[in-house]
Amino acid sequence: MLIDFSIENFLSIKERVTFSLVSSSDKSLDSNLIKNDPLEKDSLLRSAVIYGANASGKSNIVSAFRFLKGLVRNSHKNQKDTKIKISPFKLDTDYFSKPSKFEVTFIKNNTKYVYGVSVTSEKIIDEYLYHYPKGRRAVLFKRENTIDYKFTIDENEQEFLSKRTLENVLYLSSSTQLNYKKTSEAFDWFKDDLKVITAEDLIGPTTFTIKMLNKDNNFKEIVLNALAEADLGIDDFSASLDKISTVEEPIDNSISLIDFLRQVNYNDKEKVGNNILISDRRGNLRKLDVRTIHTAFRGKSNELKVPFRFDEESDGTQKMFALIGPWIDALSNGRTIIVDELDTKFHHLLNVFLIKLFHDPTQNKNNAQLIFTTHNTNLLDLDLFRRDQIWFTEKNPDTGSTDLYSLIEFSPRKDKNIQKGYLAGRYGAIPFINDERIFLEPKEN
Repeated sequence: MLIDFSIENFLSIKERVTFSLVSSSDKSLDSNLIKNDPLEKDSLLRSAVIYGANASGKSNIVSAFRFLKGLVRNSHKNQKDTKIKISPFKLDTDYFSKPSKFEVTFIKNNTKYVYGVSVTSEKIIDEYLYHYPKGRRAVLFKRENTIDYKFTIDENEQEFLSKRTLENVLYLSSSTQLNYKKTSEAFDWFKDDLKVITAEDLIGPTTFTIKMLNKDNNFKEIVLNALAEADLGIDDFSASLDKISTVEEPIDNSISLIDFLRQVNYNDKEKVGNNILISDRRGNLRKLDVRTIHTAFRGKSNELKVPFRFDEESDGTQKMFALIGPWIDALSNGRTIIVDELDTKFHHLLNVFLIKLFHDPTQNKNNAQLIFTTHNTNLLDLDLFRRDQIWFTEKNPDTGSTDLYSLIEFSPRKDKNIQKGYLAGRYGAIPFINDERIFLEPKEN
């Protein structure tokens, strides 16, 4: 479970901002709260939504989650001179050479952790991991000035591991890969429990859904029930993700893969004939094939099952299929899922359906959390969200940097029309549109 996340000097974020899922004293919608032993008197939110004008930085909050997750998962693979792909704040030259900083507090296996790191493109500057095994903070490791380490447990073992950690590699990552158990639990939270879905990437979630279907025979029935609840008209489906073993293998009986590769440069996805080809990070190609079944009627009672190719379905249906795997996985295993632009291609009621799955304790039994960005102001409803679940990003006009704040700071009444107030600019985080019309005068000959 995520408790909070702080970011500094990353993309449009200049000064430190903190996104928190710790609940306020708001007494409404108690079912939207998680109560957990490590939190003592505090509760956590089951979901949070982030609003903001275009280019205000709300997607950069998601990008920060994605960057940190990727750095933790993959930094141990860095070679000695590998650059770290960090993007500091660009509108102040003093920040070019400053490190980007991240700190995240989370709960894994009923233990609270705090992990922080500051990083440049060249190296890890500082890094630390604390845990609270008995409610009191204890240091697992602390790293300063890249190479200065402090250990309070397993000092000899950890000292040995730190000597094998390159300057551009996280100690959290390298020590876990070297089989040090006391850091592996925190590493596993990033690897398994933090899921990030960006607006442009639906292939990853789609392949995840297919892999879940292949892994668990009962998963298909759960997916079908969810698709039926979403009223998409899908009665059945088949899905496969087959590795293409040779470049000479024909595609659609019309073109060989080697000819295809001569014609296009694929990135994540290309379509050839009726097939969608995807490539993984190693360059391996797989053929994604999803077929849906709809019911048609011939006459009054004669049913006819009609198959559809995946690309014949609407964009919204394709997105729903992509998200349903991560959704069910998160709810079943208590994961934190972060989605950029959840509302895109979805009807408002479908958005509400997906959100309420996280708010419903009978569906969300393992304390999963949902965080998402949106422009859908219809979701600004205090019957759906508590005031502390609604967040805003706004670009500072003086610095061009992103400010992040919660609706709770404005203390609106519980009977207030939040949507109307937001569109009226009462909470900021909306674009300023100049109403003056500018027309170009025709040039004189």
